[in-house]
Amino acid sequence: MDDREVDLLGQICPYPVVNLIREALRLESGQTARFCVDDPLALKSVPEELSEYEGFTLEIVNQGRHWEIIVTRR
Repeated sequence: MDDREVDLLGQICPYPVVNLIREALRLESGQTARFCVDDPLALKSVPEELSEYEGFTLEIVNQGRHWEIIVTRR
């Protein structure tokens, strides 16, 4: 399975969080997914929700009008 990019722009919480977690759980070990979000609430909610699962690293990058949440499964 290839690394992927998921566009969640325009979605408001809780939808970006629910979709991000669902997609992150589909990742295989070593895979990375980049999620584009523009709802600031997702920046708080995603790390909280993802911390409930083991084996993931998370990075948030400000891209100006949106953020890129990069999730890697270890």
